[in-house]
Amino acid sequence: MRRLLLLLLLFFALQAAALDLPRANEKWITLKVDEFQIISNASPATTTEIAENLVRMRAAIGQLTRLRVRSRLPAKVYVFANERTFASYRDIVFRANATNITGVFLGNENENFILLQTGSPNGVDRIIYHELTHYFVQNTGSRLPAWLNEGLAEYYSTFQTSGDQVHIGRPIAEHVLWLRDERLIPLQDLFAVDRDSPIYNETSRRGAFYAESWGLLHYLMQGNEERRAQFSTFLALLAAHKPQQEAFETAFGMNYAKMESELRAYVGRSLFHYMKYSLGDLTVGAIPKPEPMTYASYVYALGHLIAQGSRENTPLAQQFLNEAVKANPANAEAYADIARIHDEAGRTSEAETAYQRAVQLGSDDPEIYVLYGASLINRVAARNSQGQSDELLKARKLFERGAQLDPSSARAWAGLGATYLTEIDPAPGIVALEKSLSLAPGDQQAAFHLAQLYAHAGRGDDATKLIDTILVPGGNTEMIARARESLLSIDIKRVETLTNSGKVKEGLALAKATLEKATDPYLMLQLREMIDTIESWNAEESARNTLNDAVVMANAGKYAEALAVVDEILPTITDAQMQQKAREFRDQVVERAKRKKK
Repeated sequence: MRRLLLLLLLFFALQAAALDLPRANEKWITLKVDEFQIISNASPATTTEIAENLVRMRAAIGQLTRLRVRSRLPAKVYVFANERTFASYRDIVFRANATNITGVFLGNENENFILLQTGSPNGVDRIIYHELTHYFVQNTGSRLPAWLNEGLAEYYSTFQTSGDQVHIGRPIAEHVLWLRDERLIPLQDLFAVDRDSPIYNETSRRGAFYAESWGLLHYLMQGNEERRAQFSTFLALLAAHKPQQEAFETAFGMNYAKMESELRAYVGRSLFHYMKYSLGDLTVGAIPKPEPMTYASYVYALGHLIAQGSRENTPLAQQFLNEAVKANPANAEAYADIARIHDEAGRTSEAETAYQRAVQLGSDDPEIYVLYGASLINRVAARNSQGQSDELLKARKLFERGAQLDPSSARAWAGLGATYLTEIDPAPGIVALEKSLSLAPGDQQAAFHLAQLYAHAGRGDDATKLIDTILVPGGNTEMIARARESLLSIDIKRVETLTNSGKVKEGLALAKATLEKATDPYLMLQLREMIDTIESWNAEESARNTLNDAVVMANAGKYAEALAVVDEILPTITDAQMQQKAREFRDQVVERAKRKKK
């Protein structure tokens, strides 16, 4: 088995090394519209048409569904003119030979990527709309089962516009024919498929998976009014993290076998419905004219793409990026990518040098400043530092520059807001994060940080609303728990208010109760220090009151009683100044008692 694994690794390594640098005379063009940057070696007309289709579908789906169609992340769309060039990069980035795949989507914490092959038998439009649907689902933060994710993508892949009419859910002939001629995958098996399943990855079986995923979704969306309502319930139960089989049986009131029977009958029909909508205002702005790319620019763009795949691609990515720098020593974007590769490998010093070089070149690309700022924040977070630091302040300036260069960059505003998480005054951070969420409403990280700052500002209701409406549907349990824990900072402020108003016992009780609920190490340390301070202050106040009682006793001539009280309280006094005064008072009482005996 080890030998087999070694051979596979060697095969992939050789495969990666086999990709040559592009030629200096290749024709590549680019255009940018909103968050989409299209990089293409197809014709200008084809490239412009793809850009128009992207923004038109985004506008329609944004109006007709609850999917979040805008992302805080930039999206790079690589359009390849033929299967030969497309396959080379597809197989390198995804580390697999997938000959029947003509469009792919890849997302990470920094960017989204869509790869498309023109001239596909399925038509480039269907590929675009399929991959764009994955992009929308990713933006929405939904964690869907594989069958539902692919079923949705196929359902929306037949998107068409005609005048002010939008068509959604048109039948896909090859899927219908497949489902009529082949045996259905049992729903229990279909629902269990994930990205690692053989049925998802084997060419001979993938067609059945896509066809049946589409067929079931089409039936639930278009084939039966009762099932459509039940499907909404099913989705709500999945969003509430119910097990898939439990959610299915609760929503549809039947077992898998009954639904399989209905699906078989549905795909045998001669007529399939689809939805038509009239969207008179579905106009899109003018698409910029594609601009030619220099050799350095397209070598960088392709190296940037390669760098998104497995770390085994790193040497190849570095070869492309170094070539880009060689062709253009002022290529700040290439330096930023080289820095990111160093960053991911833990080479902080090399990363810092490359990031500084990228910034020194004076680039007007906001992404460089955002990447550098994020790197600095990650370094601070890795040290678990609290409070201000030079790196945090530097990151703030970088994010400010990114937002200045691109005011629509949700990532720049989100990063800027994150630099205020440890500040006394959270107001500027709240403004920045609210701006970020207005640009990318589904962003989990921005919502998480904003909930923390709302809590810090005492705005518990606002924090809770964010948690319930954005974080909970995203399903990241650790993030949800940490966000809810940030609400404990409101209790900390109440502790301070109570103790400052003299309600020490109530404040101490609340601090101890809050500590029992806390799990964050920094918050727990803060609460323990607060409890120690309150208890110390409380002890001092008690000692002060006791000493005052002793003074009253001494003034009344009850010297023995006063001395007994002072002797009892002295060992418990920790404040040096109070202890000194207590000793001086004791000496005075002793002296007065002696004079009285005389």
